[in-house]
Amino acid sequence: MRQEGAVNPSNHSSAIVVVENLVKRFGGFTALNDVHLTVAKGEKIVLCGPSGSGKSTLIRCINHIEKHDGGRIVVDGVELVNRMADINSVRCEVGMVFQSFNLFPHLSVVENCMLAPMKVRGLSRPEAHERAMGLLRKVRIHGQADKYPAQLSGGQQQRVAIARALCMQPKIMLFDEPTSALDPEMVKEVLDTMVQLAGEGMTMVCVTHEIGFAREVADRVVFMDQGSIVEEGEPASFFSSPRTERAKGFLNQIIH
Repeated sequence: MRQEGAVNPSNHSSAIVVVENLVKRFGGFTALNDVHLTVAKGEKIVLCGPSGSGKSTLIRCINHIEKHDGGRIVVDGVELVNRMADINSVRCEVGMVFQSFNLFPHLSVVENCMLAPMKVRGLSRPEAHERAMGLLRKVRIHGQADKYPAQLSGGQQQRVAIARALCMQPKIMLFDEPTSALDPEMVKEVLDTMVQLAGEGMTMVCVTHEIGFAREVADRVVFMDQGSIVEEGEPASFFSSPRTERAKGFLNQIIH
């Protein structure tokens, strides 16, 4: 069954991400059911919906952190099946930032950022250091480069996590509620970094309930419930006049 307002999956000639008929199960529980989504190069998508609606599972499938049980996922022309070479190829092009920062506690900030470019991209240590410092400047945390994660605030650690992902020069960035673990005063510094990144043309898929961010940055808001995409549209129309009762009820709870 096609979800209301969904993008036609056949119209994806310019798409960098194509999701068709996606199904994901955990035991007897269906987390994603017949999901269709296309993301064009440079597009900014915000996924929203109640807890347990499948948002995080969807973006984890796009990066093959979770293996899907049915349907197709194509990222930058590569279909995610079971070939490890294809999976690794996609992961090199897709950066991901999680709720928890997942930094290596025994490495300094700059070393956290240097590791993957050296191991995966084959950069020399001086090349990796130069790239890491450039991106730490970009997220305005280069002054903390020699510190360890435990010496930083949550907002600072999350900006390091964004810089670390960018060090791989990904074509797509996935964000899984990147501000949900932060104190309120730290949220803005992370969102400002994401807004800057969006303004530079990065393709982004973000799971977030930050309505201000969605209004400012998103090209499209995708509302999920019970493992399906229920509604999607431009932020102005979605937030002012959602078409479905389920989306109206959700927005009434989160917009005060």
